[in-house]
Amino acid sequence: MKKIFYVFSIFFVYFYSSNSFSIQTSQNKESYKTRVQNYIDTAWSLTLEENDSALVFAKRAQKLSKENNYYLGEAIALESQGLYHEIVTGNYDLASKFYFEGIAICEKHNLTYASSIYHSLGVMFHTSDNYNKALEYYNTAYEKAKKDKDSILQKKCLINIGSVYSSLQNFEEAKLTMFKSLKINKNNELNYNIYANLGNLFIRQEQYKEAIPYLEKAVEIHPDNIDSEKNLMYLIEAKAALRDSTGMYQKVNRAITEANNITALRAKGNLYDALSKYFYAFEDYKTAIDYQKKYHSIYVETKEKQRDQTVYDLETSYQTEKKERELQQKKANEKLLVIVLAFLGILLLLLSFFYFKNRKKNQQLAKQKLLLENALEDKNVLFKEIHHRVKNNLQVISSLLSLQQRQITDPKASQAIQEGRNRVKAMALIHQNLYQDTNLIGVKTDDYIQKLANSLIKNYRVNDKDIQLNLNVEPIKLDIDTIIPLGLVINELISNALKYAFKGHNSGTISIDLKEDKNQLNLTITDNGIGLPNDFSIEDSSSLGFKLIKAFSDKIEATLNIDSSEKGTSISIQIPNIKTH
Repeated sequence: MKKIFYVFSIFFVYFYSSNSFSIQTSQNKESYKTRVQNYIDTAWSLTLEENDSALVFAKRAQKLSKENNYYLGEAIALESQGLYHEIVTGNYDLASKFYFEGIAICEKHNLTYASSIYHSLGVMFHTSDNYNKALEYYNTAYEKAKKDKDSILQKKCLINIGSVYSSLQNFEEAKLTMFKSLKINKNNELNYNIYANLGNLFIRQEQYKEAIPYLEKAVEIHPDNIDSEKNLMYLIEAKAALRDSTGMYQKVNRAITEANNITALRAKGNLYDALSKYFYAFEDYKTAIDYQKKYHSIYVETKEKQRDQTVYDLETSYQTEKKERELQQKKANEKLLVIVLAFLGILLLLLSFFYFKNRKKNQQLAKQKLLLENALEDKNVLFKEIHHRVKNNLQVISSLLSLQQRQITDPKASQAIQEGRNRVKAMALIHQNLYQDTNLIGVKTDDYIQKLANSLIKNYRVNDKDIQLNLNVEPIKLDIDTIIPLGLVINELISNALKYAFKGHNSGTISIDLKEDKNQLNLTITDNGIGLPNDFSIEDSSSLGFKLIKAFSDKIEATLNIDSSEKGTSISIQIPNIKTH
């Protein structure tokens, strides 16, 4: 639960800063304020990427603010440097120094932004498990937010305070604080997280009936409830404990779909564990065991990734000492052997000499072989880490786009951002599959295309229509230079079909065929929708989607054919000289 609050708390710092700048800029058009805002925005983006250049832009913002006596900008620039050291370097002492310098400027010039920096301090201590310090700064931020009548910051402080009490197992105080945050009628999208955490509090106290009303709200499907599917795990767990299946058929199916589609290991594992308990409660033991096996597999993988570095250091030290003892014992035995052999005469001495010489050569060869194997393993780990980081950075970009999308009321602008998110997710899925591949040689097309298509159908919310997906995809493994442009082309073609092909229809079918024939890859995507306009030409189309399809097809030297009528559209792509693994 602590992790949930940490994520939105850190994002809150950034957007609170941006909003403060926006207000100032709208009231006063001096160019230096706009420049300071741009420096801060860039510093935050680079901090998320763990890029050292973040400090350069934060310091530029601080210098420019000082030169113009812009105290608010100076305080936020100092906070940005604190965030960098907290998130990137993990140097909490240095981060605290910048935070307190920012607070001093706010208090000297009577700026209300001090409450936001106190909140940042609370988040830093919260995530390092220093709960007493976290409470101290959250409460300070909360009292200042009350004085400044900042309802939004009050609500976020109360939620985080409740999270700390929960971590301390002070459930009664956590519950009272959560209820208090619900009474603040601001940022109501946060209420869904509060409902989920209240339900979880009651579950941990085995008060399952009391948990149900809050968990029913937490899983409500609503545009503001982005965690509705993940929250299903709490409701399923409570219902399993009560052996109550009332109204659970559709919710269990939603949980199964979510567990199969999401990539986040922790959330996937939690859903599998909850489903296992649910089916066990109703004596469907075979299904329960299947989900428990899936949960155990993910649990092991998660624990391996989260293994403490201290454990590795201790293991390394132990293995080194063990080898040294073995080597010392081995040398002692060899010395004794030489002494014994000396008594056997010159002939045996010569034989011993050649024996040890050959043995040394064998040891050197074995050592060289081991070094080569270790080098190859290190290279493999490095490539996996690179793909993992690229995937994580793409997910951060997707999250930022999602946050921006929620602030937009124009449907066309919102749709444009959603399409951008889909393209980012298509690339992130490639890097995820790559770092999960044992040999890092490519991405399997059948698994990738299935995940991509299911994700798009979910994102475009076509639940009101019966859209059937027919996949006939050969399990070909393609390298990254081919799968990235191909994946983006498939993303655009499926997106176009979901948006336009079935207007006025209650159902439809999208078929995807992919096969290899004599070093040529043949892709065909067909729908039975309304077809393209009679005068349609991809060369003259102003659509960004078709421009991307044309550009990426040219990149991989593919031949593109479009066949469309009132009975539907079929787009085929032939890619020559394909390299498979």
